[in-house]
Amino acid sequence: MRRLSRHHPIGSPLRSAAALAALATILIVRPVVAQTCLCGTPADEFVAGRAGLQREWVVQVPFDSAAWRLEQVVVGDSLVVALAADGTVAAIVAADSPTGPRPGTVIWTAQVGSSPAPITPAGVGKRSVTIARGRGLAAFDARTGDVLWERALRSVASGPAVPAAGWVYAPLDGGGLVRLPEEPRAAPARPVDKAEAVKAAAAAEPKELGTAGEIDFAPSPYRGGILWCTSGGTIEALVPSQFGFDRLEFDLGGPASGPPVVHDDDIFVATRAGDIARLARSRLGLTANAGVLQLDEGKEIPFRGWNAIVDAVPEGGPLVGSGAVVLSLGRAGMAAFAVETGDLLWKVPTVGRLVAITDDRFWCLEETGFLVARDLATGDRRGRLCLGCFTIPVVNVVSERLLLASPGGLVVALAPRRTTAAEPPAREPAADADPPAAEDADAPAREDGAVPPATVEPAVER
Repeated sequence: MRRLSRHHPIGSPLRSAAALAALATILIVRPVVAQTCLCGTPADEFVAGRAGLQREWVVQVPFDSAAWRLEQVVVGDSLVVALAADGTVAAIVAADSPTGPRPGTVIWTAQVGSSPAPITPAGVGKRSVTIARGRGLAAFDARTGDVLWERALRSVASGPAVPAAGWVYAPLDGGGLVRLPEEPRAAPARPVDKAEAVKAAAAAEPKELGTAGEIDFAPSPYRGGILWCTSGGTIEALVPSQFGFDRLEFDLGGPASGPPVVHDDDIFVATRAGDIARLARSRLGLTANAGVLQLDEGKEIPFRGWNAIVDAVPEGGPLVGSGAVVLSLGRAGMAAFAVETGDLLWKVPTVGRLVAITDDRFWCLEETGFLVARDLATGDRRGRLCLGCFTIPVVNVVSERLLLASPGGLVVALAPRRTTAAEPPAREPAADADPPAAEDADAPAREDGAVPPATVEPAVER
């Protein structure tokens, strides 16, 4: 005959509460462990090292990952901005600074409005982070996350609003581009006359710029101004000049296959018609030809534009780095062209989606589900990574970093692994060491009177 406890009978509130607490602990802990287990993933330092990478940082974006998922990660020069489906915005330090937080630190989080409209990818500038959602546009201070301003647009934003050179440019659905000051103007310290006040107020108001059509991709900073590409294949740019802004245009002859990439002040873009071009700035505007720009003071600046035909339809934009321009050709594979001349360097039949460049190799997501590294000079395979929970590869054309994210909010940054030769430690002569031999008497003496050693320790790989 079993004896039941008189203090905690079956079904008592205390025992029921304990059982529920244990069950809740299991339900809560298990997904967290699954998300934070890095062993065998690209965030594992040993796995990254075998692929020629080193882990710079890994961080968990703070949001309600049990109910929502991470949707977007945008790379800037000094910040990485992550956006979750619940409207959470998190800024992560991406560049090392002697006085600032170390890379991988989440320095602020914010919440974007409750509109049911989808959130566009963030625009990341040096002073602000801008986010458009529906007809709303908000700017956050890049250092603190404080709201700088919020504006209502004439129509729904068709893509990311991008900060560039003190302005914010927001593309509109149906065509057009709105330009707003990046930071609110402070009140003048001294009284101003009416004309100056009217001029300052007009400068602070949004200004809508006409475009040759609806903007197809996110605008890009370009030569102190802004660059965009329309759905019809027209490259347009506003660049500062002594008279304000110059407007440049170039007709690609057809829609672009992906966003243009600005590299060393030139534009690299591919079209669905089957060609790729490098557009340079000449006195007459943008050109795909090479030549020399004659300046008024007698200086000459060469420009190197070119156009190359590919025997397939490109998919997405190019990756540019280490003297090569890599392009995905869809089912026809991938190809690379020389940055300076446009000559074909290599072509491989492997199908893949381009992700990033790290030093002398580029990374692509192949049909097998693996993230594969290939040599920029030859196209040969150099390594591969199993993504694990990092199922969101981040396309990065800003820096030589491979960034991966998980739907649960983990973000990892991987840099190319560098090897350096360590200097051998200085050897102190033993107390009972023999004096130098006679044949060493002619050896060149150093300032301290010692004879240089005849052997050097081998280099040590770090």
